[in-house]
Parts: sequence; structure tokens; C-alpha cells
Amino acid sequence: MEGTNSAEAPRLRRPGWKDPRLLSGILLVLLSVAGIVTLVQSLDRSEGYWAAGQDLVPGAVLEPDQLTVVQARLGDAADDYLPADRPVPADASVVGTVRQGELIPAGAVAGVDPESRQAVALTLEDPLPEGTGPGARVDVWIAAADGRQGFGEPELVAPRAELAGISESSGSFGTTGEISLQVLLGPEELPQVLDAKGNGARISVVPSLGGR
Repeated sequence: MEGTNSAEAPRLRRPGWKDPRLLSGILLVLLSVAGIVTLVQSLDRSEGYWAAGQDLVPGAVLEPDQLTVVQARLGDAADDYLPADRPVPADASVVGTVRQGELIPAGAVAGVDPESRQAVALTLEDPLPEGTGPGARVDVWIAAADGRQGFGEPELVAPRAELAGISESSGSFGTTGEISLQVLLGPEELPQVLDAKGNGARISVVPSLGGR
């Protein structure tokens, strides 16, 4: 009969635990899971960095009690900020404004101001626009006295100077309504502003176009 002469069809067998193909598949799955776990752990690894515990203005000596430690994952930008596992440089000064809570950029701290700027106090009768504070860029204008109780044409002497501090002036009987500023000026701008202060010139400070 046809049924007895034909060969029996091969039957599929379940692979056993010792089957090389099954073992290879299990190994690939385990390696894949281990790789994912390692990747997640590397992405989640954070480091401690120094951050400002208060607003830091240019010219201020950096003190440990002004700082706090913040955990962050910076990746390739890690070298741009001060790590908390190293002490703050001794006698270092802030050369760029750092707001409270911000990480301390490595470039914002130096032994001396790389631009040789000095802080000069200026007094204004008119307040600056709201929101103008330390770190803002301002233009300093001078109008020389013309000898007739008037002033000449204003001249821009310090464009985009950095504002280091701002407060309301006070006298014996309370605030005077005047605004006291600390402005960082370079060696070329400083003599002109000091001369203007000593000769009764009108000094005006306005925010620079473009802000910071």
C-alpha cells in the first residue's frame, strides 16, 4: 500500500536546554539587558559642583560660605564648572556675575580680573528700568559742564560696562531717592569717568541694547 511504502514525515522536536542555539539566544538576551542597565546607570551618574548660595558680583572675593553643592550631570560640559571635590581657589575673585543657585563657571573665577577692570561708584537721580540688576550691561554717558549752568552734548564713554551692584542711596534721615551703582570700568574708561565725577559733569547710565 502507498501508506506503508512512503517514509514517515519527520517530527519537530523541542530544543533541549543543551541545544547550542537556545543557549546562544539566552546569552544574547542577557548581554542586551546588561548593556541597557549599564547605559541607564551611566546616564544617571551625577557629580557635585559648586553653586552660588547668593548672588555673586564681579570683584567680590569668593568665600566658602557663599557657596553650596549641587548634584548635576553635565557630560562634555563638566570641565566648564568648578567641581565640589576640589577646594575653591584661595583668594579667587569673581570676574563675572553668577546668580544664586547657578553653577560656578570655571571662567568666572580668577586671581585678577583679566580685563583689568575696577569698580566705580556712580550716583543717579533717575532709577534704572525695572529688572536691571548686577550682571546687566549698561552704557555710561557723560555731558561736560559748559560753565553756564548747563551741559554739553552727552558722549558715550563706556559702552556695555558691567553693572556690579545697585542700591538706593541713604542719608541721615533715610533714603535720598538717589540710586547708587557699582560699575566695572576698564583702564581707558576709568580716567574719563573719574574726571567727570570731579568736575561736575552729568553722568547718565542706561541699559545697553541687547541686555547682557
